[in-house]
Amino acid sequence: IRVGVLLSRPEVPVYVDVNKLVTRHLAILAVTGAGKSNTVAVIADRIVRIGGTVLIFDFHGEYVGSTIGGKVNIIDAKLNPELLTIAELMVLLGIEHRFYNQERVLRRAYAKTMESREGSFIDRLIKTVESLKGREDPKAVVAVLNKIESLREKYRDILDDNVVDVVSRIKYGYANIVDLSRVDEEAADVVVSHFLRRILYERKKYKRLGEGLAVPVLVFVEEAHILAPKDRTTLSKYWMARIAREGRKFGIGLAIVSQRPKSLDVDILSQMNNKIILKIVEPSDQRYIREASETLSEDLAEQLASLNVGEAILIGPFVRVPALVKIDKFQGRLGGADPDIVSEWRSTSSEEYDMVDEMVETVIRRFAQ
Repeated sequence: IRVGVLLSRPEVPVYVDVNKLVTRHLAILAVTGAGKSNTVAVIADRIVRIGGTVLIFDFHGEYVGSTIGGKVNIIDAKLNPELLTIAELMVLLGIEHRFYNQERVLRRAYAKTMESREGSFIDRLIKTVESLKGREDPKAVVAVLNKIESLREKYRDILDDNVVDVVSRIKYGYANIVDLSRVDEEAADVVVSHFLRRILYERKKYKRLGEGLAVPVLVFVEEAHILAPKDRTTLSKYWMARIAREGRKFGIGLAIVSQRPKSLDVDILSQMNNKIILKIVEPSDQRYIREASETLSEDLAEQLASLNVGEAILIGPFVRVPALVKIDKFQGRLGGADPDIVSEWRSTSSEEYDMVDEMVETVIRRFAQ
């Protein structure tokens, strides 16, 4: 697929090998505003137009209203609690491994709750935890009950007993957008890890039995430094690392997107054999990228700080040689552009201001009476 033109010779188009992009994974790295969202949109658009299937975890709602590939499928960030693992449930509840007694209570209750499928999962879980009073540490039981009640309130828009498995919501040949713009980081971690776990399982099942997720898929993970940080463990980080290692065999490509490369897990970054590096100013970020990239020379790295918006260095097996490229401008609709603040101010007509002034004066007169 075409992604742009040579920076030094705009008449020469630049193409990347899609097979090598998917099987060897991809990192898109840049400071904020340098063109990451446009790059994602261009690649996703052109893959969908050749019949490919793409999944984008959209942290900021940039792609929800887009026209990528002319075929967009919006997937709500909803999960069936019946299908959550104990690890995913612990993250949502805020039960860390150091809270040993709480974890023990939850594990016992979870196992018992999964034996029956009648009624709401959360209601069954609460009832099961309550039944452990007198048999487990009372403080731990109360703490778990409180956390489950908080979970019900905090994540009522995410957990749905009637929603189908996440993989069955992926449409083949579409840009599938998972809208994470309304969830917090803990919920985003659970949603992303749940999708990645299920995608890997279903692709393995398809390869083995001919059932499951029937097509290869390229998964874009935005804000990858939040979901796969170098200094702490997350569920998403575990499954991203699994896919980075195993995805090639099962037709799952991983594309991580980040404006903070030095905060990324170095093992995952180093397994992204293909890289599109737009403007990077911080020397520490540049060094971190170089250490994780065998083919990024010092000469190329020195040019990163001087790149303009949409200009990038492409390295990896998906291009024949490292290249300085001007990425094409996505021609469809996208929500990631900087807002025109002045125009928004000006769009508020003087009539609206007059109306507000009149309302204020009316209120003041009433109080004066």
